[in-house]
Amino acid sequence: MLNNVGVEPEKLTLRQILSVRCPMCGAKPKAKCTLSTGHPSTKTHLARGLAAAKVSRPESSGQAVLRILKAITSRGLRVLQHK
Repeated sequence: MLNNVGVEPEKLTLRQILSVRCPMCGAKPKAKCTLSTGHPSTKTHLARGLAAAKVSRPESSGQAVLRILKAITSRGLRVLQHK
């Protein structure tokens, strides 16, 4: 699972991890994770670290170009279909 992320969660700072919403407990960005009892946790959930790693992963320039080309061509096709 970590192979396709690009950044390992243990190399992220606490600030980077806390910058995303926790998928496990639903804690908002900048807020601590909570336990199932509702009390604040001393640690963050692993899933939150993985989510932060996905967000902070640098996108390669090739992927960025493909994403832009896909957006441009899909807009062009929609314009042609509406005429």
